[in-house]
Amino acid sequence: MDKNTSQEREIVTIFIEHNSSIIATQRKLCQKYPNRPVPHKTTIDRLHANFRQYDTTADRPRSGRQRTSRKAENVALVRDSAASPETSIRTRGTHFRTQFKANFEN
Repeated sequence: MDKNTSQEREIVTIFIEHNSSIIATQRKLCQKYPNRPVPHKTTIDRLHANFRQYDTTADRPRSGRQRTSRKAENVALVRDSAASPETSIRTRGTHFRTQFKANFEN
């Protein structure tokens, strides 16, 4: 949630200013930002719980296997492939399968 941390900090600040009232927080946000949707009560509660426990509104690191399909090498392969429009999608797919397998085996 790196892209929303300033907004999330603002939500937590308003929540604390209004004596931990979710309804009052939603009303204040609705007044301040009339064209935006109001965050759901579970979102406000989760942000406040994260802030209380970790002193930040950012998400905690995820456990488990990391995504490997978004490696810089794979992104570069796709970008280079898109530069040649005369190659069919089927040919690109075959080429990528062999390239991705090579990246996974390393």
